[in-house]
Formats: sequence, structure tokens, C-alpha cells
Amino acid sequence: MRRLFLLLPILALLFSAAASGAQAVPAAPMVAAHNKVRSQHGLPPMSWSKSLAKNAGTWADHLAKENNCKMQHAKGAGQGENLYWASAVTWSDGRREVQSVTPGYVVSSWASEEADYDYARNRCRWGKACGHYTQIVWKNSTRVGCAKRTCSDKSQIWVCRYLPPGNWIGEKPY
Repeated sequence: MRRLFLLLPILALLFSAAASGAQAVPAAPMVAAHNKVRSQHGLPPMSWSKSLAKNAGTWADHLAKENNCKMQHAKGAGQGENLYWASAVTWSDGRREVQSVTPGYVVSSWASEEADYDYARNRCRWGKACGHYTQIVWKNSTRVGCAKRTCSDKSQIWVCRYLPPGNWIGEKPY
């Protein structure tokens, strides 16, 4: 019994340390969600990159710690990047909980921008965003790595990085 009491504080310390940094995003569902969108256009599949996931985690940590979980794209990273933010669930009694968000939901949110992309003119419809979608379907982007961070207010910031990067001005994604 004494060993259990000694072990509990150690376990609590380990779990709190893990919760303070970027969290791993399950690779298989994230890649599958990207490839589902890409397959609709006959594009080659993406594969998971541990190094891109690590870079995404570093940026997610930065956004959570230094930017109050506000979305801001990294400058000069040399990688494509998609960001997603999810609010906390707030109950009527004021409690806040982390929202259940899946990789598939994040990617489908980005992919929904397809409705706002005018392929013939290679631009977003007036007043709309479509760059997340075009990064997912950028033909030459073949690797993806992602991470997420739960923020102090229980909101979440998700970061995906891509190589080679997409969204080159004047070029169509596919």
C-alpha cells in the first residue's frame, strides 16, 4: 500500500507534464482524412511525417503559450500549414470542458472550403477562404504531420504542416 501512495504523486506529475505541451494527433486517422479528400480528385496519397508533426507541435505550443491560442500562421517555416481552432464546451453553470474533436472533423472543416474555390479562375470566391482546402489537395504535397494543443481556457489549436508546401500563387493545386 505504501508503494501505491508513493507512485500516485509521480504519476500525477507525469500526466500533468504531458498535458502541458502539444499533444500527438493520431497519424492514421489524420492521413486517412486527408487522403479521402485527395482521392476525390485522383491525387496521390499523403504519408505521415514525424518531423512535420514535431514542427507542428512546436508551433502549437507557441500559439498556446505566447499567443493565447489565437491562430497565427508561422512565417518562413518553408512548409505548408493549416490551422484549426475549437472552442471549449461551456455549460450553463459556467463549467468549461475540452470539446471532442477528431482528425476527420478538422480535415472535413478545411475540405468544406471546396465549395468556395473556383477552379477555373484558381481563386476563392469573393469574401471566402479556400486555402486550407487547396493545401490539402495540392498535388505535390505528399507528407503531412500534425499536432494539437489544449489551451488554458480548454479551447484547442490544431496545426498541420505539409511538404512540399502548396498554395503557390498562380499555380493550380491539381
